[in-house]
Amino acid sequence: MCGICGVARAVDRETAQGMLARIRHRGPDSFDVVITPHASLGGCRLAIVGSAQSPLPRSIGKPLVLFNGELYNYPAVAKDIGLGPLDPLDPESHLVQVLLQREGWRGLTRLRGMFAIAAVNECRTLLVRDRLGIKPLFYSLVGDEVVFGSEMKALLAHRGVPTTLDQQALDETAVFGYISSPERTPFASIKQVPPGAVVEVSHGEVRVHRYWEPERARNAEGESPARSAQAVRECLTDGLTEMLQHDPLEKGFYLSGGVDSSLLVMLAAQSQARPPLTFTLADADDAPDLVAARAVAKAVGADHHEFRVTLDGYIRELPVFVHHYENVVAGGVFDIHGGMAFQMLSRNIAEHVRVAFSGEGADELFGGYYWSYTHPLGFSDRIRTRLDTIGSPAALAEQVYALFPQPEDEAVYRRNLFDFLLRGGLSNYHLWSVDRSCSAFGLEVRPAYLHDDLVELALSIPIEAKVLGDETKRVLKEAARPLFERHGLAHLLDRKKTGMPAAVERIAPQLEALARSLVSEEDVQLHPFGRWVKTPMDAVMFDLFHYVFVENRGVLPAGFAVEEFYRSGDRARMCG
Repeated sequence: MCGICGVARAVDRETAQGMLARIRHRGPDSFDVVITPHASLGGCRLAIVGSAQSPLPRSIGKPLVLFNGELYNYPAVAKDIGLGPLDPLDPESHLVQVLLQREGWRGLTRLRGMFAIAAVNECRTLLVRDRLGIKPLFYSLVGDEVVFGSEMKALLAHRGVPTTLDQQALDETAVFGYISSPERTPFASIKQVPPGAVVEVSHGEVRVHRYWEPERARNAEGESPARSAQAVRECLTDGLTEMLQHDPLEKGFYLSGGVDSSLLVMLAAQSQARPPLTFTLADADDAPDLVAARAVAKAVGADHHEFRVTLDGYIRELPVFVHHYENVVAGGVFDIHGGMAFQMLSRNIAEHVRVAFSGEGADELFGGYYWSYTHPLGFSDRIRTRLDTIGSPAALAEQVYALFPQPEDEAVYRRNLFDFLLRGGLSNYHLWSVDRSCSAFGLEVRPAYLHDDLVELALSIPIEAKVLGDETKRVLKEAARPLFERHGLAHLLDRKKTGMPAAVERIAPQLEALARSLVSEEDVQLHPFGRWVKTPMDAVMFDLFHYVFVENRGVLPAGFAVEEFYRSGDRARMCG
C-alpha cells in the first residue's frame, strides 16, 4: 500500500512535496518527489512487494508510473506477455509501465488485485482504478493542470483546488449515508475515478472508459445454496492462499466472531504453518461478538489479541476518524459507528503487522444485510422518508424512484438493492472507510472476498441461493458449514449479523448524549447547513468535517479535541 499524488502539466516541487506530506501516513517507508518538464509527482511507499529503495514514481522510461496496491497475478501476466525478469525493486510498477507501452490502457485489464495507477507523459494523464474500487484515486482540473492523489487531503494542499461543497453529494449522503454517484465527492471540484474505470485527460478533455462492470443480480426460483457452496469454498480458499503467499510478511485477521471473518481465520489456520494472528475490539468483556471471536480463536489455535474501547477513547479518536474518512459521517443504509470501530481496531493491529485481512464484500456478494435484503419494502420506506426530510430534490428523487419503482414489488426491490449496494455502498462507504482507517496507520488491508475470481463466481449465483425469507448469506454459510462443524462451532452460523458497530454498541448511546450536550435543539434548527443536519449527532459530524476540510483544507490541528472545539466558540464562529 502506498500514497501517490502529483500535478500534471506543472513544474512545482513545493506543491508536490506539500501534497505528499498530507498523505505520508499511507507510506511511511519512503518520501519521493520527481520533477520533470511536464509533471511534478510524489509517492510514499509501504514496502510490501519490492523495496523502499526504489522511488515510487517510476521515472525510468515512459510513461512515468505511480502505483498503489497489490497485483496478485503480476508474475503470470509478465509470463503471458513474454516479459523477461521484472525489476526486483519495483516489479508491479515495472509490469504496469510495460503493459502501457505495448498495449495502452487496455493492457491494464489483464491485472487482478487492488490498485490505483497514475501514468503521465507529455500530453496525457491516465488515472486507473481496480474493478471494485478497493484503492482510491481522486483528481481535479485547475486550468491546464491535472491534480491527483490517493486522498483528497493531497489535492486540497494545492491552493488552486476550491473547497466548494457538492450539494448533490451531500444530498446523497443524507439519504443513503454515503455518496451513491460513482464520480462525486463532497467537493464540487474534486472527482474520483470510478471503480473499474480509466480516466484519460488530454489537452483539457476528460474521457472516462469503463473496462469492467459487475454482472447484474438475477433470480432463479428454487435455487439451492448447496449447488454452489463447494465452489465458493474452493474459490475462497484459492484466493486467500494466493493473497497470503503474495509476499513473505506476517499477516493478521480482523475477527468479529461473525461468519465472514471466522471463515477466513479457519481457512488460514489450515493453509499456513503458523497460527493465525487475530484481533478483536469490544466495549465490554461480555460483548457477544467478543465471546464468539474468542471461541473461534481458541478452536483454531490462533494467536489472539483483544482491545477495549472506552467513551474517552472514542471521543479522542472521532476527529482523527473524520480527518481520515474525508467525508460527512451520516446514517442511512449503514450504522455510523462501524467505521469508527474499524479505525480504532486498525490503530491497534498496525502495531503488530503491516498486512491484515478483512471480510469486506461478503455482504454485498452473498446477501448479508438482514434488513435491506429480507425486508426490502420496509427498507424502501426508510429511504423515502430520508428523501422527504431533505425536500426530495429532483436529481436524488430520480435515483430513489429507480431503485424502488412503483408498484411496490419485493423481488424487484431486493434485486435492485443487490446491484445498488455492490456498486455504491461497497466502494463509496465500506471500502472508502476501510482504506482510510488502515492507511491512517501505515497498514494494508486485503478484502479476501473481493478476489477477482470469487467476485465473478459470486455474481453468477442467483439471489435465491443467497437470501430466502429471513435467511441471509445462505450459500456462504453452506460453504462455511464443514469448517464450523469440524471446530464444534456450527451454532455460530445462526448468529444474527452485527458487524463492527457491535464493538461500540454500549458506547454509542453515551456518544449520542454527549452530542446533545454540545449541540442544542435550537442549534440544530438554526444550523447553516440545516438541509443536511437534523439531529445533534448530525451537527457534530458535519461541524467536524466542515472545520477540517473547508476551514482548514484537510488539516487537523495538533491536539484538537471535540469538546474544547465547542467550548471555545470555534464552532460558533464557523457556523456564524
